[in-house]
Amino acid sequence: MGKGILMMAVLAAACGGKSPPPTQPTGPTIGAGGEMHDDRVGGEGTMISPDKMDEIKRLLDRKQNIVSHCLAIAVDNKELPKNSRGKLTLTFKISAAGHGDGFKVTEKSLESKSLEECVIGHVQEIQFPQITHAIEYSYAYAFEAM
Repeated sequence: MGKGILMMAVLAAACGGKSPPPTQPTGPTIGAGGEMHDDRVGGEGTMISPDKMDEIKRLLDRKQNIVSHCLAIAVDNKELPKNSRGKLTLTFKISAAGHGDGFKVTEKSLESKSLEECVIGHVQEIQFPQITHAIEYSYAYAFEAM
């Protein structure tokens, strides 16, 4: 019985259970999609609207097909074996005007310079929506070679 309750607690925690909102802005936070944002602006607690955050995620999701070809390039360059699979996480800033800047790979399970450069090159092309203030955002792409 004890194991069942513990397992349910672990599953609930892993499913992104929500905690009550803070009464004051606490600084950088991580959203449900793994994105990071800072809800402080000049000491005021203003947040980016959920619609804008969803739009940012959708724009990054739409790049998955083109970014998946980056793995084929790395395999063709003999940087990775044909059966490679893994993830690459980018972290970058989005300005209030919607421009991405400061792209860097913050986590990776595949070691390939051409893969990293290719993914960053495609994501840099995105024009994000205008938002109330600049934010830092993280996004992970998954790869699997055929």
